[in-house]
Amino acid sequence: MDLSNEGRRIYSSRSTASSTFSYRAYGLGIRAAMPLPELVAGEAEEEVSIRFGLVDDPPLEILEKGWGCFSRGPHEDYLYWQEVGSFLVREGRDIVVDPSPGLDERTIRLFVLGPVLAVLLRQRGHLLLHASAVAAADEAVLFLGSAGWGKSTMAAALHARGYRLATDDVAVLQVGESCPMLLPSFPQLRLWPEALVSLGDDPEKLPQCNPRVEKRARPVDHDKFSPIPLPVKRIYVLDKGDMPEILPLGPQEALAELVRHTYAAMGVGSTTHFFECANIVNKVTVCSLRRQSSLSQLPNLAQLIEEDLA
Repeated sequence: MDLSNEGRRIYSSRSTASSTFSYRAYGLGIRAAMPLPELVAGEAEEEVSIRFGLVDDPPLEILEKGWGCFSRGPHEDYLYWQEVGSFLVREGRDIVVDPSPGLDERTIRLFVLGPVLAVLLRQRGHLLLHASAVAAADEAVLFLGSAGWGKSTMAAALHARGYRLATDDVAVLQVGESCPMLLPSFPQLRLWPEALVSLGDDPEKLPQCNPRVEKRARPVDHDKFSPIPLPVKRIYVLDKGDMPEILPLGPQEALAELVRHTYAAMGVGSTTHFFECANIVNKVTVCSLRRQSSLSQLPNLAQLIEEDLA
């Protein structure tokens, strides 16, 4: 990226900083050149490096569009957002961050821990779904849906009833011959102010996830977070309905929902991706969770889910 003099000064100070920070997330040890307070701190064998550096310009069509991702090899993916910067993800273990001049670190973290890290996890062969999840008796219960469908709110409602949080917004699954396993993310929920109020929290006391969006970052106590991989017990696909009800989905419907709600564009639509989704459908019960768009119904929905799990 062509940086201004001021941008190069900021980049230089970041890239030459001697401090590194150690974390764990998604079963990986992460060494970062910047603090990532959302993650669980701790020493671990280094598997992923996050560092500052210069990244090549994206193709002209992506520059004109203002955002996009592209590949320059089987294990080398680039991501770009205008006014945010460029990111390079290599070999499932190396992330290079080239931020736009003057970009605050909170926004950098939002992209690094979201779509950029998602591409790295996909490079490592994992399946990613748009889902939040809680732990129920050492098994994972997933809430699947698009942005704004209430998956974080459902996870928060169950968490308020004593269930440990396993992940929010992105569910990373290890799919193999045995039961699909959910890899733990980090102890944080991202919720809209009205959802926080319905759960008894004060949104004004919580930081915004993004300076341009009202969604708030709600930290979760470490003893109320599940730090280990969990076998997937149930997947609930959020849907609208006149009354709260849970309906099992047939194999074809369930497969279509998993494909529809896969996170991260890299690899989606490939034969491998299709078989990963089919593998989950063959081993996990997938249901439609129908409900009205009313936060007042959260206690009834949580009770309905508990009865279904029992």
